[in-house]
Amino acid sequence: MTKLTRCIAGIAALSMTASLTGCGGGGETAETSATTMETTTALTVEINTETLSSEEQGKMANVADLLPDVELENKNIKWFSFYDPFNASTSGNTKSLSLELFESKYGGTIEYIPTTWAQRFTDLSTNILGGTGIDFIAGGDLDSFPKGVPNGQFEPYDQYVDFESELWSSVKDLNDQFELKGKHYLIATQATAGEVVIYNRQTIEAHGFDDPAELLENGEWNWSAFKNMLLSYVNNDSEQYGLDGWFNEKPLMLSGGVSPVELKDGKLVDNLFDPRLERTMNFMYELNQNGLVLDKNLFNWSVHPEFIGEGKELFYISGIYALEGAPDIWTVSFGNPEDVMFVPIPKADDSDKYYLPAGLDAYMLCKGAQNPEGVARFMECIIASASDENAVEIADQKLKDVYGWTDEMVEMRHRVNDLTAENPMYSIHTGCPTDLYNLLDSGEYGIRASFYGLDWSSVRDSLADAATVLIDEFNKSMESVE
Repeated sequence: MTKLTRCIAGIAALSMTASLTGCGGGGETAETSATTMETTTALTVEINTETLSSEEQGKMANVADLLPDVELENKNIKWFSFYDPFNASTSGNTKSLSLELFESKYGGTIEYIPTTWAQRFTDLSTNILGGTGIDFIAGGDLDSFPKGVPNGQFEPYDQYVDFESELWSSVKDLNDQFELKGKHYLIATQATAGEVVIYNRQTIEAHGFDDPAELLENGEWNWSAFKNMLLSYVNNDSEQYGLDGWFNEKPLMLSGGVSPVELKDGKLVDNLFDPRLERTMNFMYELNQNGLVLDKNLFNWSVHPEFIGEGKELFYISGIYALEGAPDIWTVSFGNPEDVMFVPIPKADDSDKYYLPAGLDAYMLCKGAQNPEGVARFMECIIASASDENAVEIADQKLKDVYGWTDEMVEMRHRVNDLTAENPMYSIHTGCPTDLYNLLDSGEYGIRASFYGLDWSSVRDSLADAATVLIDEFNKSMESVE
């Protein structure tokens, strides 16, 4: 792994835009909550140049040296979204480092064209048809890819970048995972840690369990260790609840090393009959059948992270963003900083690797973009701002000074990022055509059903034929894409 690659893989704290992934756990309330939390993450995690000390400003000055020396004929690019993570705002968000680089190196500017979460794709189509020249949108949540390609909403960006260059070669393998018909539509700038397991060490110690962080260090943090702790701990009558969180199903499902659908040789394929997926689904089913998952119906279909801090809950699965905020906010839920810890999602017992859910910092180049060259250069600013060792050092210090993290938490973040970079896992079913997404994602008859107590083999057999038809339809629709 090159120095540049390692830096990119190890710095989730520099994520320019966090994935806006809808929750996997329930109804509208959960999805709204997920959107709110992850949007906040994108605005708070970014290193902003206005908040850096003069010494830190000096450290960051050499980041621009990583960028190619070219002159942009058109210096403005148009960003279309329901939020703006780049420009300074009146609500207190300061200018992103990536934009600072874009301005200083190329004289570039980013024009924010607003929309809403609910209307974003409808408005995008309207703007494309109207020739507005919108340049790029967020793609990291994978809800527009791959379906937006045959729909004519996006263009490939291969002709605007050089995958042999130092910057782009560091993320080439990542981008190749999302290749369609030999072209790249999803512009991936970095993979970072996705969901983690948060716990309180006081609770672990009080019940005589081995610290999951130590189990990880010894290569023993696996499904059995995770499940056995829950079996020993859970006692609803004593208000000892097991696993909580909105985001349990997908990260647990991906920990088996296979996703339900994936791109292979540029085509969409399903893995519904893969033995690894069946084993993972059976593990999730066992968690449910043993009563190890907090029953949200007991609490008006809500999560309770504060139970972690109160010693009434063992594990909480969430993105690391749950711990990225003012310490007087997250410590209320999870406890004192010296007691709070997190580890990656456990691995399968017989696996020598961790297959971890990955966050994705990615973008899509829109059809009819008026400045694709400018977008490509800005993407390089994002990659560069996440690759410099000085930036990593500054980000680590911010985690401690601003968020109140301990040294152990910072070190664990790097550990999780490194493990994620080795075998990053995604589930692109979220970006499949609507009928296929609705079929697969259901908690009643889809890939989340095992977590809610339905036998996987029965679920799989009931949806496999329909999934095959819909996948074939998508692949056929790609035949018309040049």
